Amino acid sequence: MERRQLRERCEGKLRRALGVALPGESVEELDRLGEQDRLRAEQGLVAVKGEGGKIFYKHLDDLSRHDMRLRTAAERVEVAWLKDRVELSNSGADSPIIPYHLR
Repeated sequence: MERRQLRERCEGKLRRALGVALPGESVEELDRLGEQDRLRAEQGLVAVKGEGGKIFYKHLDDLSRHDMRLRTAAERVEVAWLKDRVELSNSGADSPIIPYHLR
């Protein structure tokens, strides 16, 4: 599953998911986020939420069973942010703050 997600990220999945820029965002910023995610995916890097809540990147081949719980936690942060963007875009409000690890 992780390898399939890496392939999707290499194909620009995050940028497509971001869609159009919301108030307070720029197209260039979203393009940069999408490109950074694509490059990390090409390197085989996945987000992992460490102790204390800080998110860092680790190579897929270096993940242990213990890391999978932390991997899922990092994914939840990104999904929550994307959901917030959808809700805010429907209400016309400014965009939510971009998670630090995606900047």
